[in-house]
Amino acid sequence: MIWDKLFAKGEILTANDRAELEAIEKKTEPYRKVREKIDRDFIPAMHRIGHLQGLAAEYINDIGNEELYQKMVVAACMPSNIQTGYQHIEAAAAPFDGKIEEILQETVPIIRRVLQRALSAAEAELRKIEGRERKDADQDGYNYSPSGKVLALQGRVLDLRNGIAAKYKFEGAIQNPGPWQERLREWL
Repeated sequence: MIWDKLFAKGEILTANDRAELEAIEKKTEPYRKVREKIDRDFIPAMHRIGHLQGLAAEYINDIGNEELYQKMVVAACMPSNIQTGYQHIEAAAAPFDGKIEEILQETVPIIRRVLQRALSAAEAELRKIEGRERKDADQDGYNYSPSGKVLALQGRVLDLRNGIAAKYKFEGAIQNPGPWQERLREWL
């Protein structure tokens, strides 16, 4: 079913909703940059020696660069046990992941509001089509059987209800349902 006919993009995800979501997302940028830096600079144990050798090769060509030497010292001090070599990355990244999730909690009511608009549109369309098909069945004297269109709309309504009810970590779930761009991609 082509949902664009049912869900007009500007009516479901309004410009104000999108601006609010983008502003909230922008608040996470400094924390995301540090998080990316941690992933880049905190080398897993299995890559530590290669990273250290690469820094040493750079240092040879720029022997006075104290920053490169300090990077070598940091790399040399990183855990060398392959089984536990990721713990330092996780320990450093966890507070930033938590702060990003805390900021993104503000998006939850907006996402639910947008999905509620989509649900209202889908339920209205379902009532209209199902009512028409039931009326036709009664008039023609046969038992009503939902068409593929009705079944598709029922599935869509169920998906939207599940999307609205989806829980986030701060609501007791194990993991979040996904970023707002992913959850609202069809209306972006």
